[in-house]
Amino acid sequence: MTKVVGSIVKSALKSLLTLVFLLLLMTTSRAQNFEVGAWMGGANYFGDLNSNASFSMIRPAGGVFLRNNFNTRWVLKSSISFGQLTFDDKKSSNSFNRQRNLHFKSNVGEIAAMLELNFLEFNKKKKQQWFSPYFTIGFAAFYFNPQAEFQGEWYYLQPLGTEGQNDPSYSNLDKYRIVNFAIPIGGGLKFSVGRNWNVGIFGDIRIAFTDYLDDVSGVYASPLSFDQGSTGLAYALSDRSGEIGEPIAEPGKQRGTSAKNDFYLFAGVSVSYTIFRLKCPTPGAVR
Repeated sequence: MTKVVGSIVKSALKSLLTLVFLLLLMTTSRAQNFEVGAWMGGANYFGDLNSNASFSMIRPAGGVFLRNNFNTRWVLKSSISFGQLTFDDKKSSNSFNRQRNLHFKSNVGEIAAMLELNFLEFNKKKKQQWFSPYFTIGFAAFYFNPQAEFQGEWYYLQPLGTEGQNDPSYSNLDKYRIVNFAIPIGGGLKFSVGRNWNVGIFGDIRIAFTDYLDDVSGVYASPLSFDQGSTGLAYALSDRSGEIGEPIAEPGKQRGTSAKNDFYLFAGVSVSYTIFRLKCPTPGAVR
């Protein structure tokens, strides 16, 4: 019952946020000016493997964006971003994680729309309004596809069903979607540099609507639910503890923390160029 209610809430939230941003996109013609820009920085994953919020495995990230500045306070930012998420239980300070001995990496591609609120007036036409901190929140769709290395080769994990997803009659789990949604929330600082150029620094957390960024969420599955049973690749990648010590996997034993979804961070430095909107003269006006 809880899963059903959670699914309904998520669906309603997705629909509401989609509607809000469609309405915002329809009002872009009212923007005072536009910014075209790019950013570079890093991506960091948080979840079942990185359960203690470590920043030890930050990977490169970057993207491009368009800002529609409605006025000196409100901005709609649309962006396309790319990065890589990764973590290894060996890097964890948690003893259970180190014994579990899992790892993953995943390239991520994201399309997002975010509403920004400047805490100060930000107006390139006034020298005294050249700087502002800001808050941002939005909605994103992203692609991910976790992989793990085994005997010198990297394998995609989702098709293997490492928690029994290929046998839903046993696990009651379907395969997770590798295209999903997230809520970006964060902020930064923006600075005006001359008439047209801007620079900024930012950090935005993406709260994902999935707990499988790392392919880990629930419990260890029975070997009977895997193709080729305990001799196949799926079983070998579901439990890596035997590679460093005594195997810990038992059917039904907790493998991850399904009560909380994963999230990831994009942070970096941005540069943008402002294109001022030209106003058409009023017919009959004095020139």
